Amino acid sequence: MIFNKVPDRIWTERTLDGRFYSHQVVEGDIIITPANVAHKSCWRGESEFIMLGLAPEVFDRAVEESTRTATRISKRSQQVQLIPHLAISDPLVLQMGLALKKALENNAYSRLYIDTMANALLVHLIQQYSTTKPVLPEYKGGLSRYNLQLVIDYIRAHIDRDLGLQELANIVGMSPRYFSKLFKQSAGLTPHKYVIRTRVDRAKELLLEGKLSIADIAQTVGFAHQSHLNLHFKRLVGVTPKQFRYK
Repeated sequence: MIFNKVPDRIWTERTLDGRFYSHQVVEGDIIITPANVAHKSCWRGESEFIMLGLAPEVFDRAVEESTRTATRISKRSQQVQLIPHLAISDPLVLQMGLALKKALENNAYSRLYIDTMANALLVHLIQQYSTTKPVLPEYKGGLSRYNLQLVIDYIRAHIDRDLGLQELANIVGMSPRYFSKLFKQSAGLTPHKYVIRTRVDRAKELLLEGKLSIADIAQTVGFAHQSHLNLHFKRLVGVTPKQFRYK
């Protein structure tokens, strides 16, 4: 996918899947190019774009989960394919792209955050821009108390690691989307937000112990930088780690 970031309209010439197009692109327009579809483009004037790529196997897994039929994954992938789109407006896709760009530029991302965003984006693309609109299953009831505790214990034991959504889902043998929905129903937070809160709670304990510097605490609880700890700590606790330690 490509997101145009230039306010002015620009003329663009493209060849997509063997067809030639000449059209105007405005700020926020997106272009969807499925895997194995040839795409060439040129434009007149200064331009800036965000390009976001999703691996075909990740799309196939999302299709498998989103399809209720008992057909094999290869047949599902044939039935549910993305359709090429040129210069369309989709505010949800645009905001996801901008959020990912900001997180990457600020080095404020985690694997769990990226996985969660990619999962949500894939579901949206399948529902809105595929050859077949699969009926998404309803997820109700949350995780069992035992499975929820398994995941919570794992998060606490590996809080210093860059945890991934697939990694957490594997603990209870579920797909990432299924796990994410049920975890939120049980814990009241998405897996990503729960991990952030757990890191901040552990940081509070270490701050009160007074043995580690704030920078070391940030690393111990899994934040990439002290600034990330400061950001999330202030948001959740209301004061900075330094203020909390010396209050």
